[in-house]
Amino acid sequence: MINHLPVDKNTAKKYAQAFMTVFPKTFTFNDIVKIEIAQKFLQAHKKTLFFLQLPQFDEHRRESMIVDLVGHFSLPQTLTKLLLLLIAHNRSFYIPDVLSFIIELYKEQTNSIDFFIRSSHPLDQKQIDEIKQFLGRLIGKNIIATPIIDTSLIAGLRLHSNNNMWEYSVRKQIQTLRALQK
Repeated sequence: MINHLPVDKNTAKKYAQAFMTVFPKTFTFNDIVKIEIAQKFLQAHKKTLFFLQLPQFDEHRRESMIVDLVGHFSLPQTLTKLLLLLIAHNRSFYIPDVLSFIIELYKEQTNSIDFFIRSSHPLDQKQIDEIKQFLGRLIGKNIIATPIIDTSLIAGLRLHSNNNMWEYSVRKQIQTLRALQK
């Protein structure tokens, strides 16, 4: 386990807010998906962040490492400066949190919300788009959908985000009937 100072979430959020102020509306939804993949990887692989802080690497080497990282995940080039700034401030361990706040701020700016679409069987893109439209009308937000096959549903759908849930499935109907029997 790598020892490092705990990340101050407020400071990480301030970096993200400053970045989004300097580079407003520079991201597309596809960019955010790539940033999320990179964020999850870096959160799980803290050693990568540790290597960015090693004193034996000069500024040119660090920049090369960041360019490689940005290229590997196909991230927007504008993130290069932010990542280098965090390293220059000895805050490479803030990178996953800053990326997470950038994702959060993007979703706020675009009035978007993540929803998981659990179904008992695979859905085609047309069905997913119809579900997104249904949810969008229901809650008044742009829907970012992640389809998941869930065989425990038997048949039907379960749509959920952090704060919302809608389910129409055989499992739900059975649970409702059982509750009525008690």
